[in-house]
Amino acid sequence: MTFGETLLLILGAIVAIGVLALLGFAVAAGLARRPDRAPVTPIDSAEMDDYFARRAAFAVTVTARTPLSRDEVFARLVGRRYLSSLPFLNGPDWRDEAVDSRGIWSERTMSGTVFSVSELVNQFHKDEMIGLTGTAVCLPATIGSFAEKFVLADTERPGVLEVRWTIAGTPRWIGFLPWRWAAPLSRPVFGFVLRHVLRLGAFRAPRVDDDSTA
Repeated sequence: MTFGETLLLILGAIVAIGVLALLGFAVAAGLARRPDRAPVTPIDSAEMDDYFARRAAFAVTVTARTPLSRDEVFARLVGRRYLSSLPFLNGPDWRDEAVDSRGIWSERTMSGTVFSVSELVNQFHKDEMIGLTGTAVCLPATIGSFAEKFVLADTERPGVLEVRWTIAGTPRWIGFLPWRWAAPLSRPVFGFVLRHVLRLGAFRAPRVDDDSTA
């Protein structure tokens, strides 16, 4: 095989891989439009702490402090589409249109370019704490269970609030692997998102999809 033929073969392989990658991306983006496609195992309210501490294959907790009041922080958690002002993300989108009606059993969805999830509120204390269990994801055979929890607590400094966010999950087939080892790597990402939720400046107007409202 000549050098020219080898070069053409390599270029052809690169093009083929690129086409397959684009097709895969298009399929994943299409599937992400249905965050309720594949049910996951919900976590009972009484089991949330044990799930975070022991049962989940992966768990990470991040904290941030803010001068915002409790009611302002909680209003953002239950009333803002705070992910929609970040690149490639949308939501949370709540089934209950009225913010005041959101509480236990309320449902919401969050989506990215190629993945989306559905959640149900199973713990709710206004201005103090909100816990959510996963109910479904867009891709079958990917996630077995997941949950998250926001806790608001006073600090030793007057007028300063601490927000603690715990995220946990278990993959469907490879949950036995030591995923918690990845927590230090993911903590900066989740910490950035939490600080974004608590930012003092005004939120940039989120993208509005045809099938959702801000």
